[in-house]
Amino acid sequence: MKVIQTTAPIDIQHLKEYFADKTIEFVVDYEQSELQGSKLLTYVGNLDLPIDIVNFDGEFLREYFHSTSIVSVPSLELEAIKILFEYKGIRETEDYAAFIADNEDILREWSQRLDSLSLYNLYTVNAPELTEHVESYPKNSTDDLTGINFVSLLKHTEFYVWFANIDESNLQCYTHYFDDYMFKGHNLYSFWANENNPMFLLTWGIANNEVDADSYVNAKHRDIEELKNATSA
Repeated sequence: MKVIQTTAPIDIQHLKEYFADKTIEFVVDYEQSELQGSKLLTYVGNLDLPIDIVNFDGEFLREYFHSTSIVSVPSLELEAIKILFEYKGIRETEDYAAFIADNEDILREWSQRLDSLSLYNLYTVNAPELTEHVESYPKNSTDDLTGINFVSLLKHTEFYVWFANIDESNLQCYTHYFDDYMFKGHNLYSFWANENNPMFLLTWGIANNEVDADSYVNAKHRDIEELKNATSA
């Protein structure tokens, strides 16, 4: 793997290098880049190349939380997890206290959507009784793309400790998010069904008779404890 340190927009010669060698990854220096804020996020989302971003500030993080473009940027995702964990009280720190105070509305939106993925997990089983249970919760018919990158956190195993700290009052049945192909042409299942998601793996196993109910419960508790320990380490 070759890493190219660069700025945005990325020089055309670097892009040509990538198309000749798909193992290349780019690391963009935000401070030195011509493209800033939402313009950089849109640029990265449209390129859809392996790009990370360093040396960004709180304003750029705010743009990320509000963005309507799905991007895959590891540094932003991991920073978002830390912020959300502090907001939720999973991390007993005050590292992001000022950011949280200034951006509480969008963090609440992310928190409600992420909590409600526990309902979506049941919804994916496609069993009438579970669908009925999920649909008994308040329905939210928003199709707003603001904050759409909540789905980008789902690739990170360490994120799933979140579901040991759900606020029941947040739970909603998001009719469009749960059913529509509104995530850059994909549906929510495309992000939820991944090998780093212990909830998906266990639910899939039970739905396909590969895991019995007792094993499911025991494994879920074990995974949650392991994630808690990893988070507090």
